[in-house]
Amino acid sequence: MPQETGVVVSSIRSTTVETEHQNWAVYAGLVLTMFIWGLAWPVGRLLATNLPPVSIAAIRYAVVVPVLFAILWFREGSFKINRSWIPTLVVMGILNTTLYQIFFLYGVKYAAASDDSLVIGIGPVLIAVMASFILKERLTWTKILGFASGLAGIITISILSPNTRVLNRPLGVTLVFGGAAAYALYTVLLRRFLSKNRADNNGPQQSSLSILTWISLFGWFFLIPFSLLEAPWTYTWNAGSWLGIIYLAILSTIVGYFLYIEGVSKIGAGRSAIFGNLVPVFGVLTSVFIGENLSPWTAVSFLLIFAGVLLVNRQAKNSGS
Repeated sequence: MPQETGVVVSSIRSTTVETEHQNWAVYAGLVLTMFIWGLAWPVGRLLATNLPPVSIAAIRYAVVVPVLFAILWFREGSFKINRSWIPTLVVMGILNTTLYQIFFLYGVKYAAASDDSLVIGIGPVLIAVMASFILKERLTWTKILGFASGLAGIITISILSPNTRVLNRPLGVTLVFGGAAAYALYTVLLRRFLSKNRADNNGPQQSSLSILTWISLFGWFFLIPFSLLEAPWTYTWNAGSWLGIIYLAILSTIVGYFLYIEGVSKIGAGRSAIFGNLVPVFGVLTSVFIGENLSPWTAVSFLLIFAGVLLVNRQAKNSGS
């Protein structure tokens, strides 16, 4: 009996150690994802400084969309989609791809990448506030306080940023805030769409990969005409330009997406989302390498925005949502 007990205990310990190793691998993958996403801010600024922003996004998704469809076919063997979903996916594509990319790249054109990467950190706060109106979740004073704290962080970096050699910092920061709002609205609409889809047990179930692929395609369509207005063929696209676009397309969009989904599948959406707070940190740190400056106000701005995220998440836990 003691021998059998020892075998069981040994087996449990082995399983625990293996699980811990798997979790650490997932954590490392999520940290790498946040680093990739953080580095996208200075990369985007380097590109948008001398190149047409919408065209950068259009070319980026000209790479992303075929790759996503190829992966979708390889994994699922089908491109089929419910026609009744197309209007909703088009709207989400405009928000997630068209508007977000335009706001992101024009934002880093006019303001410092480090400042902009801080502003995007308010995303979870905006999601919580919008969910209160669209998903009828409870809007509490804690959420309102969280929004106020996040907004105070944005105002702080807008006024007191050490990066003064930019085209128009208030405009750039405002554009990135618009991008955060567009992405937050997309996230809330996606949450509602998935909820309705899962509730309809008789209807076809769409994978997250399929949804992302079609959303990217529809959003890309709307980028193309705006890109043509910029006359991108009149600009000089050198090897560094193409390298930056490949980084944004392959690493930031595709690799980052699959690493994040892997993390969600292993440790859950809630725990994975916590790692998102590292994106502004990595955005700020990597922006130093392109000559941007840091100051105590950078830390104050981050802490105010992070406090806002903590406040809305705390309320989400208390309300059971």
